[in-house]
Amino acid sequence: MQIHVTELLKDTIIMLAAKRTMLQRCQDDIKTLVLGSSHGEFGFDPAYCPDSFNMCCQSQDLKHSYFLYEKLLKSTPLLKNVVIFYSVFSSGNVMERSSTEKEICPAINELFNLNLEYQDGTLKMLSDNIKGRLDRVALDLGGFNGFMPKSEDSFMRESYGAVARANDHLKLAARDDANLYLIRIILLAKHVGHKVYVVIPPGRSDYKNAIDAQGVKPFAGLYDIIHNYKFDYKVDVLNCFNAGDFDDSYFGDFDHLIPSGEGVKLLSTRLHDLIEAGA
Repeated sequence: MQIHVTELLKDTIIMLAAKRTMLQRCQDDIKTLVLGSSHGEFGFDPAYCPDSFNMCCQSQDLKHSYFLYEKLLKSTPLLKNVVIFYSVFSSGNVMERSSTEKEICPAINELFNLNLEYQDGTLKMLSDNIKGRLDRVALDLGGFNGFMPKSEDSFMRESYGAVARANDHLKLAARDDANLYLIRIILLAKHVGHKVYVVIPPGRSDYKNAIDAQGVKPFAGLYDIIHNYKFDYKVDVLNCFNAGDFDDSYFGDFDHLIPSGEGVKLLSTRLHDLIEAGA
């Protein structure tokens, strides 16, 4: 029986199947697991952070990051660190609510056996269509430890505009219900003895200016969780958004670094240094 899938679901299955294949080959050596959306997918290169794995993917929200962490910690015996890429939109980004990207959910769920159930009719149908059919899928698309550099056609077109891009993200940032899963990640890491690092990815100057012009503080909720919740547990933040050394030439669009560029090297090396300092 043929599986009926959308183009987005098909492309996501291919990409995540390749990541799963890589992970299965190196999972016994992984000490740092990196989770999050396309900012991490584009922006973190494990070559600059030994024994790490890039498990980020397009629009991956905090909910799916949590369940990936919960699942994968069982097959990575040396795991010590979990890294969360936390973007402007992360506090309110729930993939299941997205009209254009929710189909990514069943791909993550099925390929990594997260055992999530979705209420949305479309997601239930797609989940049923692929259930149990991807267990033996193994793909080699190149790359290293989950990092598969994107081509230029993956970047957002310039004509969309930095203001429109910023406004899209700020609409999501107006909610904070997804932060529940950041709290769950922190509590789980504390329980199993892992260290949590949060990376706030950089943005191009026009994108950052558009955010600043709205007069909002998109990461206030993040810092409130880290500093004011009684975790009795230290979470380190690598804030690249407010760093002054990510040049505009490092970006492929408003908020994504060029995977082969100096910005990715800078961010990845800086994360490695932070992890080493906390070891």
